[in-house]
Amino acid sequence: ATMQKPARRSTQKSSHSRSYPRGVGLDFRKLAGLTLLSYIDHHGVSVRPEAPPSELAVAVARHFEQLEVDEEACIGGFLGRLEGDKEYARETAYFDGRAPPNLQTKRRRSKLAARPGEQVAAKVTRTDENGSWILASVQRFYADTETYDVQDEDDTSKLIRLPWSHVMRLSTGTEGIFFKNTSCMAIFPETTSFYRSKVSKNPVWRLSGSTPIVKEIIVKFEDDEDEQGHTPNRRVPARYVIPIPADYFYEEADDVDLTPPTSK
Repeated sequence: ATMQKPARRSTQKSSHSRSYPRGVGLDFRKLAGLTLLSYIDHHGVSVRPEAPPSELAVAVARHFEQLEVDEEACIGGFLGRLEGDKEYARETAYFDGRAPPNLQTKRRRSKLAARPGEQVAAKVTRTDENGSWILASVQRFYADTETYDVQDEDDTSKLIRLPWSHVMRLSTGTEGIFFKNTSCMAIFPETTSFYRSKVSKNPVWRLSGSTPIVKEIIVKFEDDEDEQGHTPNRRVPARYVIPIPADYFYEEADDVDLTPPTSK
């Protein structure tokens, strides 16, 4: 299908937009959205329900900047656990057969969910064939069932009901997660479908006001060789370059050690 240029959105800054604090050496903007939400839930940081990842990172950084840490107590406690119980880390990470609290997971996902009218990438097939993710717009998100109603940007005549794991929010250009040789998916020129690709050059950062942003990413698509067998570099707006699903939907709560701890 022919690529339809999405409607331009207002670039006016929200009153909630705040610059990243200069005194914080850690760059929380490089963390995944779900990781930021884990921090926000744990510390009770106040954020807007529709806040994008860039705004979440600023909120986390400002909270982190205000924390008062007793360094001696932290280091002493850490060394004490290492010396007293070498199996501590493994035991605390051991999978006991129970899933993470469902309510906590739902809260994180509801906060991170795309909003009505927002363009997203949506997987509309049951297979993982190349091109199974398409450009769509969200009509509604159901927090109780963690499902979306979306419309294909090329066919708005019907609603498509999809689970949480079949919808990805698009990039804002501020995440900084794409580097040379990063595997990703991107919209192929003049289509509305995402295809597997790889970043072929490090993105160029530019200032949009006071915010660093990437406007386009140069990629090479799979199975895009010309007659001479060369794969061309193609420029894609950063908005239409997304992580591979395994990276996007990764949740720390699922990353557990399945090996039982050894007996002492």
